[in-house]
Amino acid sequence: MPELNVNYLINLKPEKAIAYLKSKGYKFSFNWKEVWQEAHTKAFTVAKAMDLDILSTIRNSVEDALTNGKTLQQFKNDLTPELQKKGWWGRKDVVDPNTGEVKNVQLGSPHRLKTIYETNLNVAYKTGQFKEQMDNAADRPYWMYEATLDANTRPSHAALHGKVFRYDDPIWNKIYPPNDWNCRCTVRPLTQAQVKAKGLPIEPSGTDIPKGFQPPEWAYNPAKESLSFSKPLGTDFKTSANNKTFRDAGRLPAKEIPNDQRAPSPEKFPSVKEVGEKKYLELLYKELGLEDRDQSSIPTVDKDLAVFSRENLKHFYEKQDGRERYASYLKPTLQNPFEVYLTEYTNGKSFEYRKVYIGLFHDTQKREDVFIVLRKEKDSTVFWNAFERKTPQVDKLRKGVLVYAKAGA
Repeated sequence: MPELNVNYLINLKPEKAIAYLKSKGYKFSFNWKEVWQEAHTKAFTVAKAMDLDILSTIRNSVEDALTNGKTLQQFKNDLTPELQKKGWWGRKDVVDPNTGEVKNVQLGSPHRLKTIYETNLNVAYKTGQFKEQMDNAADRPYWMYEATLDANTRPSHAALHGKVFRYDDPIWNKIYPPNDWNCRCTVRPLTQAQVKAKGLPIEPSGTDIPKGFQPPEWAYNPAKESLSFSKPLGTDFKTSANNKTFRDAGRLPAKEIPNDQRAPSPEKFPSVKEVGEKKYLELLYKELGLEDRDQSSIPTVDKDLAVFSRENLKHFYEKQDGRERYASYLKPTLQNPFEVYLTEYTNGKSFEYRKVYIGLFHDTQKREDVFIVLRKEKDSTVFWNAFERKTPQVDKLRKGVLVYAKAGA
């Protein structure tokens, strides 16, 4: 198949597409189908990339290509020598962690880099496009499926070309592109006036999808799934016993950390009980850039993104257990943390990594330390706890690979 017109996609440089790609976490997979559908959209994965260093290298190269508008050839030129140097190239005997069987598999290759490049950039762009189209659905409630009609077009995709459905027709949960590897289809939003002027028929709900339209791993809407954080991914995962501790990284226990390593505490928020939920939410949404949107992102010290959504913030203030007063600590912890760990999680079959940001502050009014612990999920949404005293609980959370430590600490 011909290459995607990725230069066109990149030149648009949609903020949402870049934010989506950066929001993907890490997930290891020997077989790509192990992490299909929802996991595909929420966790950056490359089949047979079982090493965090390899996965991070590939992920960062994809982000760089999208952010800086790099062509496929530039992507290959940058990434190939890095993967060769790390030994992830060509055919090699690799142990399948699920079966213990030794298999001769293809690791890095020009063809695989092309697939990685096009698939991730295509899904990232389509996610940004889907969000924009949903935001404008009141003005453009009709969506037209458009295939690239040439000799390489899949007949089943061509069969849907020009078909118009309402934006909220359930069929889009199955056919919103991309719908296969290297799929070049797209969706054009239309106003009611445009539909009428062109004499376009609206397809009835329940329209059959063409036979052989997509393989099972693409039989969903990856763009929609990436924006839906209501279904937690990997809830059966627990911290792995393989994690190193802060001591392995040469770090001091919490109670021994020198006073000059504490950052000054920002002013706390009022509690929900003090000001009422409506006023509290006004303050919270302003703090996190959610005044006029359902989702926002905050850049972190390690050049990543943390995602906040109105829906996922409910867990934090609805209990009214006092945690809501620490909302002003979130950005300082993400952007000027004491430590950042990449913590390994497992469900006994596979492994995932989640980032843990440790903030260390000193409350001058109460004359005590405040530890803020933020855990960034694979979809980049954030959960947190606050500890207002020197406590062994904090040290129990300081485990994994230390990826960042404040200078001088």
